[in-house]
Amino acid sequence: GREPKLIKGPDVFLRTVELLKPRIPELHVVLSGPSRGYVKEGLTRLGVPYRHVYPKRYEEVGQLFQALDLYLVTSREERGPKAILESMASGVPLITTRVGQAADLVEHGRNSWMVEAEDIEGLAHWAWHAIDRRFSLTPVLELARKTAEEHSYEAQMPLWRRFFEGYVERRSVC
Repeated sequence: GREPKLIKGPDVFLRTVELLKPRIPELHVVLSGPSRGYVKEGLTRLGVPYRHVYPKRYEEVGQLFQALDLYLVTSREERGPKAILESMASGVPLITTRVGQAADLVEHGRNSWMVEAEDIEGLAHWAWHAIDRRFSLTPVLELARKTAEEHSYEAQMPLWRRFFEGYVERRSVC
Protein backbone atom coordinates (compact mmCIF):
# COMPACT_ATOMS: atom_id res chain seq x y z
CA GLY A 1 0.00 0.00 0.00
CA ARG A 2 3.00 2.35 0.00
CA GLU A 3 3.32 2.46 -3.80
CA PRO A 4 0.60 4.90 -4.92
CA LYS A 5 -1.65 4.43 -7.95
CA LEU A 6 -1.12 7.93 -9.32
CA ILE A 7 -4.11 7.70 -11.67
CA LYS A 8 -6.27 7.68 -8.50
CA GLY A 9 -4.67 10.97 -7.41
CA PRO A 10 -3.53 10.14 -3.86
CA ASP A 11 -0.93 12.91 -4.12
CA VAL A 12 -3.66 15.32 -5.26
CA PHE A 13 -5.78 14.20 -2.30
CA LEU A 14 -2.96 14.87 0.17
CA ARG A 15 -2.19 18.28 -1.30
CA THR A 16 -5.91 19.17 -1.16
CA VAL A 17 -6.07 18.09 2.49
CA GLU A 18 -2.97 20.18 3.17
CA LEU A 19 -4.76 23.26 1.80
CA LEU A 20 -7.90 22.52 3.82
CA LYS A 21 -6.20 21.86 7.15
CA PRO A 22 -5.64 25.53 8.14
CA ARG A 23 -9.31 26.33 7.45
CA ILE A 24 -10.66 23.17 9.12
CA PRO A 25 -8.60 22.53 12.27
CA GLU A 26 -10.88 19.60 13.25
CA LEU A 27 -10.30 17.93 9.86
CA HIS A 28 -10.45 14.14 10.12
CA VAL A 29 -10.20 11.76 7.15
CA VAL A 30 -12.03 8.46 6.73
CA LEU A 31 -10.31 6.01 4.38
CA SER A 32 -11.79 2.78 3.10
CA GLY A 33 -10.54 -0.10 1.04
CA PRO A 34 -7.18 -1.80 0.84
CA SER A 35 -3.72 -0.40 0.20
CA ARG A 36 -3.86 3.05 1.73
CA GLY A 37 -0.29 3.15 3.09
CA TYR A 38 0.82 6.08 0.92
CA VAL A 39 -2.14 8.23 1.99
CA LYS A 40 -1.86 7.19 5.64
CA GLU A 41 1.82 8.13 5.71
CA GLY A 42 1.00 11.47 4.07
CA LEU A 43 -1.79 12.23 6.53
CA THR A 44 0.52 11.39 9.45
CA ARG A 45 3.16 13.71 8.01
CA LEU A 46 0.53 16.48 7.72
CA GLY A 47 -0.69 15.88 11.26
CA VAL A 48 -4.21 15.04 10.05
CA PRO A 49 -5.98 12.31 12.02
CA TYR A 50 -7.62 9.54 10.04
CA ARG A 51 -9.50 6.30 10.40
CA HIS A 52 -8.99 3.45 7.97
CA VAL A 53 -11.96 1.11 7.64
CA TYR A 54 -12.12 -1.84 5.30
CA PRO A 55 -15.72 -3.09 5.08
CA LYS A 56 -16.05 -6.84 4.79
CA ARG A 57 -19.33 -6.58 2.83
CA TYR A 58 -20.27 -4.02 0.17
CA GLU A 59 -23.51 -3.27 2.03
CA GLU A 60 -21.42 -1.73 4.85
CA VAL A 61 -20.08 1.01 2.56
CA GLY A 62 -23.30 3.01 2.93
CA GLN A 63 -22.69 3.32 6.67
CA LEU A 64 -19.32 4.94 6.03
CA PHE A 65 -20.93 7.71 3.99
CA GLN A 66 -23.02 8.64 7.02
CA ALA A 67 -19.81 9.61 8.85
CA LEU A 68 -18.76 12.10 6.15
CA ASP A 69 -19.26 15.82 5.74
CA LEU A 70 -18.07 15.62 2.13
CA TYR A 71 -16.55 13.18 -0.33
CA LEU A 72 -13.52 13.96 -2.49
CA VAL A 73 -12.68 12.20 -5.75
CA THR A 74 -9.19 13.35 -6.74
CA SER A 75 -8.52 10.90 -9.57
CA ARG A 76 -6.72 11.67 -12.79
CA GLU A 77 -8.48 8.77 -14.58
CA GLU A 78 -11.49 6.63 -13.71
CA ARG A 79 -14.05 4.41 -15.34
CA GLY A 80 -16.60 4.97 -12.60
CA PRO A 81 -16.02 5.53 -9.85
CA LYS A 82 -18.96 3.96 -8.02
CA ALA A 83 -18.39 6.50 -5.26
CA ILE A 84 -19.87 9.25 -7.47
CA LEU A 85 -23.36 7.75 -7.30
CA GLU A 86 -22.86 6.39 -3.78
CA SER A 87 -22.07 9.85 -2.48
CA MET A 88 -24.98 11.41 -4.34
CA ALA A 89 -27.38 8.74 -3.08
CA SER A 90 -26.13 9.13 0.49
CA GLY A 91 -26.69 12.87 0.73
CA VAL A 92 -22.99 13.60 1.08
CA PRO A 93 -21.68 16.62 -0.84
CA LEU A 94 -19.40 15.49 -3.66
CA ILE A 95 -16.37 17.33 -4.96
CA THR A 96 -14.76 15.51 -7.89
CA THR A 97 -12.37 15.83 -10.74
CA ARG A 98 -13.77 15.54 -14.27
CA VAL A 99 -13.21 11.81 -14.65
CA GLY A 100 -15.27 8.79 -15.69
CA GLN A 101 -18.98 9.09 -15.10
CA ALA A 102 -18.56 12.35 -13.17
CA ALA A 103 -18.29 14.12 -16.53
CA ASP A 104 -21.76 12.81 -17.44
CA LEU A 105 -23.51 13.02 -14.08
CA VAL A 106 -22.20 16.09 -12.27
CA GLU A 107 -23.76 19.45 -12.96
CA HIS A 108 -21.25 21.75 -11.29
CA GLY A 109 -22.88 23.75 -8.53
CA ARG A 110 -26.26 22.12 -9.07
CA ASN A 111 -25.86 18.52 -7.82
CA SER A 112 -22.14 18.44 -6.90
CA TRP A 113 -18.94 20.29 -7.73
CA MET A 114 -16.42 19.34 -10.39
CA VAL A 115 -12.97 20.60 -11.38
CA GLU A 116 -10.37 19.50 -13.88
CA ALA A 117 -7.94 16.73 -12.89
CA GLU A 118 -5.08 17.96 -10.71
CA ASP A 119 -6.86 21.24 -9.84
CA ILE A 120 -5.89 21.12 -6.19
CA GLU A 121 -6.92 24.71 -5.49
CA GLY A 122 -10.31 24.06 -7.09
CA LEU A 123 -10.85 20.88 -5.07
CA ALA A 124 -9.95 22.72 -1.84
CA HIS A 125 -12.10 25.72 -2.76
CA TRP A 126 -15.24 23.68 -3.44
CA ALA A 127 -14.62 21.40 -0.44
CA TRP A 128 -14.45 24.48 1.80
CA HIS A 129 -17.54 25.87 0.05
CA ALA A 130 -19.49 22.69 0.88
CA ILE A 131 -18.31 22.69 4.50
CA ASP A 132 -18.87 26.42 5.01
CA ARG A 133 -22.39 26.27 3.51
CA ARG A 134 -23.36 22.83 4.80
CA PHE A 135 -26.61 24.13 6.28
CA SER A 136 -27.82 25.53 2.95
CA LEU A 137 -26.95 22.63 0.65
CA THR A 138 -30.38 21.00 0.66
CA PRO A 139 -31.22 21.89 -2.98
CA VAL A 140 -27.85 20.55 -4.20
CA LEU A 141 -28.16 17.35 -2.17
CA GLU A 142 -31.76 16.78 -3.29
CA LEU A 143 -30.77 17.11 -6.95
CA ALA A 144 -27.78 14.82 -6.35
CA ARG A 145 -30.11 12.21 -4.83
CA LYS A 146 -32.43 12.51 -7.83
CA THR A 147 -29.44 12.04 -10.16
CA ALA A 148 -28.43 8.89 -8.27
CA GLU A 149 -31.97 7.51 -8.41
CA GLU A 150 -32.20 8.17 -12.15
CA HIS A 151 -28.94 6.27 -12.69
CA SER A 152 -29.58 3.38 -10.33
CA TYR A 153 -29.32 -0.17 -11.59
CA GLU A 154 -33.11 -0.55 -11.50
CA ALA A 155 -33.68 2.67 -13.44
CA GLN A 156 -31.12 1.72 -16.10
CA MET A 157 -32.35 -1.83 -16.80
CA PRO A 158 -35.18 -0.82 -19.19
CA LEU A 159 -32.73 1.36 -21.13
CA TRP A 160 -30.26 -1.51 -21.47
CA ARG A 161 -33.03 -3.87 -22.59
CA ARG A 162 -34.08 -1.42 -25.33
CA PHE A 163 -30.44 -0.91 -26.31
CA PHE A 164 -29.90 -4.64 -26.88
CA GLU A 165 -33.18 -5.26 -28.73
CA GLY A 166 -32.34 -6.70 -32.11
CA TYR A 167 -28.79 -7.55 -31.03
CA VAL A 168 -29.46 -10.21 -28.45
CA GLU A 169 -31.94 -12.97 -29.08
CA ARG A 170 -34.32 -13.59 -26.20
CA ARG A 171 -34.67 -17.18 -25.22
CA SER A 172 -37.22 -18.58 -22.90
CA VAL A 173 -36.01 -20.68 -20.05
CA CYS A 174 -37.78 -24.00 -19.64
